[in-house]
Amino acid sequence: MRPTGSVEMVGLGAALVTPVAWGLTGVFVRLLPDLPATVIVVARLGVGLLVLAPFLLIHRRQAVHALRTPLPLAMGLYYVLATEAFVRAPVVEVTLVIGAAPVIAVLLQWVGGAAPSGRQLGCVALALAGLALYLAPALGAGGLGVGHGLASGCALVAALYAIGVRRRALAGGCPHPLALTAVACLWGLVVSLPWLWAAAPRWPVAGELPVILALALVSTVLPTLSYGIAAARLSPLISTTLGLLTPLVAALAAVAVLGEWPHPASLPGAVMTLAGLFLLVRTPARG
Repeated sequence: MRPTGSVEMVGLGAALVTPVAWGLTGVFVRLLPDLPATVIVVARLGVGLLVLAPFLLIHRRQAVHALRTPLPLAMGLYYVLATEAFVRAPVVEVTLVIGAAPVIAVLLQWVGGAAPSGRQLGCVALALAGLALYLAPALGAGGLGVGHGLASGCALVAALYAIGVRRRALAGGCPHPLALTAVACLWGLVVSLPWLWAAAPRWPVAGELPVILALALVSTVLPTLSYGIAAARLSPLISTTLGLLTPLVAALAAVAVLGEWPHPASLPGAVMTLAGLFLLVRTPARG
């Protein structure tokens, strides 16, 4: 039996890897400026599926289990929408909008009959007000557009995925995270390939392949595995809270690599949004 401390250290390390890997997604996408968004999506998901194919072959029952649930379709749409959004809008803005998925999850559960507590509603209001304040400079400059809409759709499917995974986990019937990711890549390809052929694609050149590999391995396969490890070894509160580091990582990476500086007037809104999300994930659901 492994010592408890070693288990916690492995889980903590995995939990810290996850937001870093996800936070780099937008930077990798923006480092492919000459590739159409649909080509980036197909390349990302195709490489991810190839890497995970051995897992599906070895664990066929998990693959069949994942194919029988709608969860991978939601995750596949998440990958498609996120990639398309990062092509069209600033990295930090897209990441923060997507990061509001817990807020949408609470609202969806409310619609489904699970009334939130007053404290949850306060956290939701704080996060939404912060997000509106953060995006206000872009709205005033006419900078909100398709990319922000795609990011909102991405947050919606992420919330649906989180709710579905939670319900299946409580029922003891959730497929393995790698099986979900592999089948998600498959569904994402099914959705994207018709658009790819219609767009007369330009195939990646040799210099773009390392970035595509990094996008597929570092920001698709790795965070799925690390998040699964963290969720299995840490409390949901710790793993979810550390996941809120993703916008911070995205901001630092966007500044360092892309030179994308956030508007100074938007920073208070970012702080409010992250504070609302932090308090929300620390607030227990109403029993």
